[in-house]
Amino acid sequence: MEYILQTDNLTKIYGTKTVLNHVSIHVPKQSIYGLVGKNGAGKTTLMRMICGLTQPSEGSYTLLGKSNEDAVRNKMGMLIEKPGIYEHMTALENLRYFSLLFGIPSQDHSRILEMVGLQNAGKKKARQFSLGMKQRLGIAIALLGNPDFLLLDEPINGLDPEGVYEMRKMLKTLNQQHGTTILIASHILSELYKLATDYAIIDGGCLIDEFSKETLERECSSSVQVTVEPASLQDAQALIASRYPDIPCEILPNHRLSLHEKVNPADLNQFLVEHNVRVCGLGTNEEDIEKFFVEKISGGRGV
Repeated sequence: MEYILQTDNLTKIYGTKTVLNHVSIHVPKQSIYGLVGKNGAGKTTLMRMICGLTQPSEGSYTLLGKSNEDAVRNKMGMLIEKPGIYEHMTALENLRYFSLLFGIPSQDHSRILEMVGLQNAGKKKARQFSLGMKQRLGIAIALLGNPDFLLLDEPINGLDPEGVYEMRKMLKTLNQQHGTTILIASHILSELYKLATDYAIIDGGCLIDEFSKETLERECSSSVQVTVEPASLQDAQALIASRYPDIPCEILPNHRLSLHEKVNPADLNQFLVEHNVRVCGLGTNEEDIEKFFVEKISGGRGV
């Protein structure tokens, strides 16, 4: 597997306090990598080191195949903590200003604004933007120079549900249509689950675990829910009973079926589709996902 970022025992010590303790993570190319941890776990410190904003006390890292070279960061975009925008300027004026500041050759700023959903911001000054719009503008600035790797620190923190949905949709588009690798630090587990393809859990400055979404779903597949078309609900239940005779299957509202024991979601989807049942949605119980993360964090200190 090709990694866009690898860290080797990265450590940061301030005085007598170890903020980051021998952390080694591996971010696959073209992934959305979720860095999970409570506030103060060390997520922002790790990202600041990768961005060259602070130096490691110990350890090293490889970025886009090279070891901690400033020139490599020309292929990175970052939004650490709150977006640094000029509120007396429009979105387009901000992009033009930062392009000049960064020494970036002429770009299609209108295309970047469209990518982040600010194509209709017009002449509105940034001070009039909602929090979500300011976050989008911060990401637009991070996208100047067409980066291969985007680092975002709590990009959905403080957004309303509509803003969170739009942010998630935008980041998926950047990843899937433009091939951008994205590292997101967040403590909002439910949203990271909907977005990330790979995860690392950090607590107390220590790496607790690192795993793929497939591993997460396999561990949490004790309750799998499948949504089918209304006309297929009874057929789907009968098919599931024939395939998994020892597993209870419950009909839930909104044309959903819930299997209360561990099954492989991909196998279930393929089985139903092969029997002409159209699957509209399939996933694990988010309560199980949250429980998995919480148990990892509470039981993993010192690992």
